[in-house]
Amino acid sequence: MVAYGRVCRVVATVVGVLLGVATLLILVAIIRAATLEEMDYQEYGVDPGVREELPEAYLATLPELMARALSIPTVSLDRGDYDTEEMLRFHQFLRDSFPDVFNKSYIKVEVVNTYSLLFTVTGGSPELKPYLLMGHIDVVPVDEDKWTHDPWGGLILPDPVTGTKYIWGRGAIDNKLGVMGIIMALQYLAKSDFQPARSFFVAFGHDEEVRGRDGAGHIARLLQGRGVQLDFVLDEGMPVLDKVIPGIPVPTAMIGVTEKGYLTLKMEVEGEGGHSSMPPRDAAVTRLASAVYNLGHYRHPSMFGRGPAFDLFTYLAPKASWPHKMIYANLWLFKPLMEAIMSRKRDSDATIRTTTSVTIVRAGVKENVVPVSASAIINHRIHPAQSLEEVIDYDHHIINDPSVKLTVQDYLEAHPVSPYGPEVAGWRLITAAIHHHFPSAITAPAIMVARTDSGYYHNLTTCIYRFYPILMNKDDLSQIHGPNERVSVPGFLQAIRFYHRVMVWASETTLRPHQQQ
Repeated sequence: MVAYGRVCRVVATVVGVLLGVATLLILVAIIRAATLEEMDYQEYGVDPGVREELPEAYLATLPELMARALSIPTVSLDRGDYDTEEMLRFHQFLRDSFPDVFNKSYIKVEVVNTYSLLFTVTGGSPELKPYLLMGHIDVVPVDEDKWTHDPWGGLILPDPVTGTKYIWGRGAIDNKLGVMGIIMALQYLAKSDFQPARSFFVAFGHDEEVRGRDGAGHIARLLQGRGVQLDFVLDEGMPVLDKVIPGIPVPTAMIGVTEKGYLTLKMEVEGEGGHSSMPPRDAAVTRLASAVYNLGHYRHPSMFGRGPAFDLFTYLAPKASWPHKMIYANLWLFKPLMEAIMSRKRDSDATIRTTTSVTIVRAGVKENVVPVSASAIINHRIHPAQSLEEVIDYDHHIINDPSVKLTVQDYLEAHPVSPYGPEVAGWRLITAAIHHHFPSAITAPAIMVARTDSGYYHNLTTCIYRFYPILMNKDDLSQIHGPNERVSVPGFLQAIRFYHRVMVWASETTLRPHQQQ
């Protein structure tokens, strides 16, 4: 009985200590969250006195041009399989619509590899390091039966509920929004005889949707051969998200500072064939099915904390509501909880781990013949914290069958993480331009889960950023590569203003060194 009493006292003491420690940790977390300071974007390194805006009279002429751009079906299906006539027609459309860009003495226009375009805008101060704005003119195919309106109709139609006008068509967001926004901003500057102090490049590839090797790949090699080094690159990426992240009541502008890798594996199994009336106990299809199940059921490990994901929430924390503020500001304590929450949804789960999709399965030639072989195609999107070897080793581990053969079909490594923060000039500029046109938004670094063709420029700069200057909600995101892709006229005009702001601020010598507080 005495021993039992001692045990009870020890247990009570341990429980008391644990409760005390837990209380202390929660108290520290609350204090840290309550004392967070918000970022002062007015002092983010760009002169707030530079306020020139695009005139409304000019902006009013642009939606119709965007609609015409979307009516040109610049579709790419596979490498080398493009609608080349439509791409050349799009070139001519740009020449006809933006004559000052194509005829200004300080803007050099080059056609690269027949279908891509490179613009070199020569600035007045050659000692300033140039930068690159990029987009792509190709779009993905459409299933016209699933569209409410003709995807190639060049239509501008009001929303029946809100009355807001939308420009309909494939590429309205991905990525003629970027192409047209950039060239329309540049047209205004050229027409106004505005020669920037800082030189910059504009690159429009023609095959981003099929990896970009023939477009951005050729442009990057051309610039590298000329000895060009870039201050930063700004490409398509993630939009300003409205009410998408839990606990964040303001729009969130996530700037992609890295991209996941791309790996395609072929999984093959050989087995005994024969008549289906006498099937083998261990058929190839059965073993393939087991491997497919394991790949789908057992996910790759979480990489949360190895990459910009921690900083994403650190940037968001000052604007978060309670209790999210306490969690986001104290990931050192709540990391397991955040991992569990993010793992529950496919979109957030994709940001913290290597994903696995079994996309093609093949076996058999006839219903009464047991196939002697079976295969499947696996597509991985590799987290930047993992290597190719680690991903394949993990696949072998969870398949747990040495007879299953894995062969690499295609591989692109994850992009390096670009530097970010107020001490990085390119990041400061983009962040300041975002806040200028989306004043209530908060910017944060993030992982881009899809691929772009910006990776071809890694030899020219360490600073590659991916961002769409348009406000979107969760429902809008499904339009990218989906049916009924459209962009609102106000959103489209805001994108043009954003690119104009970047060009104006980058061209001036108003980028101030960041002042450490």
